[in-house]
Amino acid sequence: MRPAHAPAAPPGPARTAAVRVTVTLRWTAPVDLDLYVTDPSLETVYFANPRTASGGVLERDARCAGREPGEQAERARWTNPPPGRYRVGVDFLETCGGAAEEVPYSLLVEVDGVRQELTGRARRAERQPLVVEFSVAAPAAGEVR
Repeated sequence: MRPAHAPAAPPGPARTAAVRVTVTLRWTAPVDLDLYVTDPSLETVYFANPRTASGGVLERDARCAGREPGEQAERARWTNPPPGRYRVGVDFLETCGGAAEEVPYSLLVEVDGVRQELTGRARRAERQPLVVEFSVAAPAAGEVR
């Protein structure tokens, strides 16, 4: 007769890593600025592509039509971002009835709770394809995203 063996203990629960990415563009001038965020698979989330296959979503798209006075914002986010390099760009698409040729903006990049804020200036009809780059790390062993 074979000795009975105790069954192996079930593996412990996998640790989840709730990584989030949020990129926010803010400005106050009466213009239409556009935010572009390109993910590691080279797909860009922006006004004409508000959802990406990697889970990127353009949550807010500020336009001249229906614009309220004061601060404007565009925001892109990933709740479960793929690891790799991301690129952020800004475009000064049009004025909203004014004559501004250059306007200040701020850009807030938040990756897994770590915030980086930058300021810049956008010029009319001059796209800034690369304002900043950042990376999302691959999950550590035992982490599930």
